[in-house]
Amino acid sequence: MPERIAIIGTGPRGVSVIERLAGRLAESSTIRSLVVYAIDSVEVGCGRLWRTDQPDWLLMNTRCKNATMFPNPPDGAAWRAGYGPTFMEWWRQIDVNYPGPSGLAPRGLYGKYLKFVLDVVELNLPEQMRIERVQDRVTDIAEHAGEYVLSFESGRDSLRVDRLVVCSGYPLSKAKSACPASTPSSRHLTSFDVLETFQSGLSLPADLSRQTIGLRGLGLTFYDVLSELTLGRGGRYVHGDDGDVRYVRSGREPRLIVAGSRSGFPLPMRGRDDRPAGLGFAPRFFTETRIAKIRAEGPACFRTSYLPWLTAEVNLAYLETTLGPDRFDSFRRQLDAGGVSAATIMPLMSELAHSFGVEGLLDLEAIAAPFRGLSFPSQDAFRRAVVALVRQDVARSEAGEFTDPVKAALNVLRFIRPHIRKAVDLGGLTPTSHHEFITRIGPAIAFLSTGPSLTRARQLLALIESGLVELLGPGARFRETDGAGFVASSDAVDNYTAVVDVLIDAYVPVPNVDVDDNPAIRRLADAGLLRSFMGTGGVEVTAKPFHPVTRDGEVKDRIHVLGIPTEAARWFLHVGVIEPGVWDEFIDDADAIATVAIEKLVPSHPGPDERGSETTRGAMRSPNKYLS
Repeated sequence: MPERIAIIGTGPRGVSVIERLAGRLAESSTIRSLVVYAIDSVEVGCGRLWRTDQPDWLLMNTRCKNATMFPNPPDGAAWRAGYGPTFMEWWRQIDVNYPGPSGLAPRGLYGKYLKFVLDVVELNLPEQMRIERVQDRVTDIAEHAGEYVLSFESGRDSLRVDRLVVCSGYPLSKAKSACPASTPSSRHLTSFDVLETFQSGLSLPADLSRQTIGLRGLGLTFYDVLSELTLGRGGRYVHGDDGDVRYVRSGREPRLIVAGSRSGFPLPMRGRDDRPAGLGFAPRFFTETRIAKIRAEGPACFRTSYLPWLTAEVNLAYLETTLGPDRFDSFRRQLDAGGVSAATIMPLMSELAHSFGVEGLLDLEAIAAPFRGLSFPSQDAFRRAVVALVRQDVARSEAGEFTDPVKAALNVLRFIRPHIRKAVDLGGLTPTSHHEFITRIGPAIAFLSTGPSLTRARQLLALIESGLVELLGPGARFRETDGAGFVASSDAVDNYTAVVDVLIDAYVPVPNVDVDDNPAIRRLADAGLLRSFMGTGGVEVTAKPFHPVTRDGEVKDRIHVLGIPTEAARWFLHVGVIEPGVWDEFIDDADAIATVAIEKLVPSHPGPDERGSETTRGAMRSPNKYLS
């Protein structure tokens, strides 16, 4: 009998596990063969979020030069697991309109790349492995006689496997009736309701000219839904010679779009890509050594033990750009001369910065919520305030993420995400601190480090100036009325309300194993095989290779849960790419699962302490240009 593994969910995480299984088996002789069942209810190879039939206006948030699914570049032999083109190289080869290394691709195009990667892996599999693709929804999972028995929505024969890898992605909510937007059953929709049914037109009609639409959330998904309500209804943007953007209505977009969030501030933009090629980043305060030392002392408080060092790291980049090379060298020498601790680093840095003429340092939580504690006498006053901040953000972004001091500082957060995970994941914090991090500090860091492109900001300004979009003040509320629709308002803005016909939650739902309606997650949770980590909703798992911890505290060593379902037990797992030239956590997570999964198939294998060593990885080990 071959070893049988079911991969439930074949987005980037699932494809990466398959690629690593093939890569590992290619290095070894085996005593048994392996069958991998690649299961996905939407599209095998790209999953739901990266489905290939999406319109081109739904864009990635990662520059194409920063994305691959192969650990190494081609080596002159056939493309195969471990060796293949990056996303940028693939895009450049297939598209005459390839925009260059800093281009942001349509999400559907990245989905095609993911399917290409799976095809390449399958066409060049080691002879002892095969892949079976199953496009179907898993509706039941039962444990029986040492096997897991999977049932399917289509009624096909059940599948018996020896091991499960659950990469099911974002949670599902109960399906809403697919009705015209004028009926009560569809007055409150999720972003998935809108973005997944654009072709059928079932969630919202093509003509929204008589509707006022409310959007709850101003993050990345807000821009996706905004594009669907404008470009998706025939609107277009006209770019002037001076760089300004003007929106031209089609007549089929909503009468008005009212959008708001807790902060009242749209996601800050990523800066223009002006970072010198090949220039890495090495933390000077928020280092792996310091994190390991703090973590070795037991669960810590992030706010007191880690946040000062992280804030210092961000502000060091801010000061380096602000002061210039010579003055910054002098600043660093004076800073290094004084012994610092978590309690003293920021006061000392602030005092020294003041002596160099820098009056204030960056407060991350204040930047993420610039209107906190403010009130406005009218909607017009708030509109002027938020437009001024967006324009200021655009100017900083145009200056460049390496040139502008604020953008350079916030870009540090992107580089040190892996360090933050090492501090907080799987019990690094006390329960109280973990909840504060998941609900307050972590979202602020994510908000400041995941911005969309400049194009999105210019489009938003054009929509506001055209009168199509109205942004609500901080603490936006959408109250359901006794009659039809909702009333939108902000307590921080006087004398303004808007009646909303359809409310759309313009954000992705937070993973929660206790309420996820994905049948695979639901069956495992109901059977007690999955439980929530510290009550946060994320699936509790062990350290790599991420076995779930059951309701009774046991470890299921033939199940792995990877990626989004474990969000909150781990942190910031939304990234679906590998950084070219870097053996990063994304690939290492998949490699850890693959290594354990084939242990019984190979005559000898390295122990857990040897996995991932230079010898084991061989040529697949690449220097980490961000973390080394």
